[in-house]
Amino acid sequence: MKQRLILCLYFLFLGLVALYSFSRPNYNWDMLPYMAVAIGYDHADDRLVHDTVYRLARQQLPGAAYSELSDGGLEYRRKMAEDPSAFRQQMPFYLVKPLYTRLLYLFYLLGVPLIQAALLPSCIAYFLIGILLIFWVKRYLPILLSVIISSLIMVSAPMWEVLRTFSPDCLSAFFLLGACYMLLERKSLFLLIISLLLSVFTRLDNIIPALFFISLLAFSDKWAYAISVKKYLLILAIFLCAYLSISRNAIPYGWSILYYPTFLKWLNLSYSYMPAFHLRQYVSLTFSHILTGLFYSHFILFLLLSCLIFMRRGKELFKNLGTDQLLLCAIGLTILVRFVLQPNVADRFYIPFYLCILVMLIRKLYPIDAGVPSGR
Repeated sequence: MKQRLILCLYFLFLGLVALYSFSRPNYNWDMLPYMAVAIGYDHADDRLVHDTVYRLARQQLPGAAYSELSDGGLEYRRKMAEDPSAFRQQMPFYLVKPLYTRLLYLFYLLGVPLIQAALLPSCIAYFLIGILLIFWVKRYLPILLSVIISSLIMVSAPMWEVLRTFSPDCLSAFFLLGACYMLLERKSLFLLIISLLLSVFTRLDNIIPALFFISLLAFSDKWAYAISVKKYLLILAIFLCAYLSISRNAIPYGWSILYYPTFLKWLNLSYSYMPAFHLRQYVSLTFSHILTGLFYSHFILFLLLSCLIFMRRGKELFKNLGTDQLLLCAIGLTILVRFVLQPNVADRFYIPFYLCILVMLIRKLYPIDAGVPSGR
């Protein structure tokens, strides 16, 4: 009875935080093209979609917020507000998040104002992350301590930022954290594949962790449900079909079916399309984002925390790695490959990995077989 009361108070706390953020969001510019994708499901006229988005934004946003998004002293934003054809060119970056945009569209059809509909998936995902986190943590810690730790994590700066932002990142974090949970705790291949597929439909670049996570099962004997080569190839084929079914949405805009060959041509400091990929401009963009990311993200802190997971007595740190260490290696490769394809260091991309690292540390400090109360 006491445990249920504590959990109810925790869920109430999560709901209040989500409700508070819903009433005080961070109006980022990306909300406009996401709204355009949702409107585009019903209307094919680019000018109509553009004008409708900016009209709704002007009507529903505070005056200062609309001025910031439509101008903000930036030539790019002024051009997007004035030129429907230029705005249309940005659509391929947002069409490849179909699960998020379809949820936005669904809430809009149900009568939720479009701007609020764009934030609602993040609020729901935030609540689900909180539920998953508490039930994961309390496997290793007493219930009261689990609630305190989970509550502090859920109001940390990275979580607060991703909750208040109009983007698919919070939803993506839930599915990827669920995949990590399936790998380390639940041992369910079916649920793992479902979680990874949903993450890919939320963000196309989640194909990277999907491939690495599944490869762990095929090329390591540490997992209780290792898969055969035949099953591995079948799963890869499923992921490839999912990837291509999403990326094909960008073909009408002149993009490659593989998506990233065209995406690379946008990777320059001006974020404008270049007919050819220029390595020098890519390096300049990469260097700029590394400096910005290291100063304005928590990446270095969690990199240091991840090193603790590898700590053990003796000198052979990387011999006979366990499941936690192997998953952490896959996470590291995911971050590296993703950064090469899109040189950007931002906490919103790494939320599920941050959370997984924290749980791994708890698992390391308080293993279940050490006799610590699990809270169950």
